[in-house]
Amino acid sequence: MIYDAEYDEECRPDTTFLWFLSPLKAIRYLVCNRYKWLIIKIVLALLLLVMLGLFLYSMPGYLVKKLLGA
Repeated sequence: MIYDAEYDEECRPDTTFLWFLSPLKAIRYLVCNRYKWLIIKIVLALLLLVMLGLFLYSMPGYLVKKLLGA
């Protein structure tokens, strides 16, 4: 097989190996398009869990302060 560099440059578009040159953009494209809403739901659920956990953690101390009038 004869390699012809001139032929390859003419037929190959400039964006053929763009994903290879910037792998983070390719990963972001694949992840964001497929799992965007799942990621948003998970992040929101984690934020709600953190808020609930902080509320439950601080509630006993706050109730004792209120009951004792401090």
